[in-house]
Amino acid sequence: MSDQKNSRAWLLLMPSAAIYIVAFFLPLALLAIASFMPSELAGGKPNAMLTLGHYRAFFQDGVTGAIFLSTVRLAIVVTIACLLLGYPLALYMRRSSPRHRAILLLIVVSPLLTSVIVRNVAWLLVLGREGLINAALRAAGLIDAPLPLVYNTFGVVVGVTHVYLSFLVLPVFGSLLAINPAIEESAASLGASPFQVFIRVTLPLTLPGAIAGATLVFILTMGVYLTPVIMGGSFVTTLPMVITDLIRNQFEWSKASAFAIILLFFVTLIMILSQQIEKGFSGFQEERN
Repeated sequence: MSDQKNSRAWLLLMPSAAIYIVAFFLPLALLAIASFMPSELAGGKPNAMLTLGHYRAFFQDGVTGAIFLSTVRLAIVVTIACLLLGYPLALYMRRSSPRHRAILLLIVVSPLLTSVIVRNVAWLLVLGREGLINAALRAAGLIDAPLPLVYNTFGVVVGVTHVYLSFLVLPVFGSLLAINPAIEESAASLGASPFQVFIRVTLPLTLPGAIAGATLVFILTMGVYLTPVIMGGSFVTTLPMVITDLIRNQFEWSKASAFAIILLFFVTLIMILSQQIEKGFSGFQEERN
């Protein structure tokens, strides 16, 4: 009887498994094969000799490795910015009334409902040389020349943080709602100050959600393309921009495939590391509850 149930369960999984195979695993396999082919044989000729040259170029050309590190730094800065802004916001949402909570959730999620072009153009109007911030500062007599708020790393961080903040707020908010209020009340009744309750009870119990959200923000930032192009101009270069240029302008399909595989491998390592850390804190949370 159990074998029959298992077979039925596998039958239910077959449609989604077929979609994953056709839409994800098969293209990924073709991408991996193309990454080992010389550029002139990227179309997949039968006599193509496989090579590791594109992978070596990533680490030895003196440019791509530096761009990759700058992409990692950008992802770290955006993740920290989302943590500093999103965690207090999630705490405030937890203590808000249902009406205010719904309004805040709508504000947090609203960037995802807006076109990426519209968002970035709006930020250009706010942060540009003649934008609202520079105009207000000059009108107040605080500055004589416009501040460089766009076409640099700062502008990219602002634009990316604006849209990816929701990916951190929602997991943290979910972790906060999962905390049993009796635990915090017990700590307070034993003489712990509100700060001690937060440090010793609330923060450890919400770390799995914070780690999951931070990992998601980091991974998404590693693959972001359009916002650095618009907000960074020609002054900020990320690895996705390099991969796009290799395909669009240089027609280096195999080299672009190799760079994409390296990026995917790095992101996978981050996910595995994050999962292991999250498991440790989840076990701690179960013990405390």
